[in-house]
Amino acid sequence: MIERAALVDFLEGDLGVDMSDIDDSSALFSSGIVDSFALVTLMMHMERLGGFRINPGDVTLDNFDSIERILAFCERANA
Repeated sequence: MIERAALVDFLEGDLGVDMSDIDDSSALFSSGIVDSFALVTLMMHMERLGGFRINPGDVTLDNFDSIERILAFCERANA
């Protein structure tokens, strides 16, 4: 299970995202805050931390465009 705090710490610390104006529903990728190169790093981190594999078909804005969507995806992936 991936916790919100761990995800936020990763976005801020490893990907250099300024989290001061970002809440759980803020668009990350469609707004350009996080780019597609960072997505690969994020996916690898999620797989490592969550203990699951992300299928290419699951890499969509519906699953990855906000903190809340990422956490919901992680819950479904661990179910």
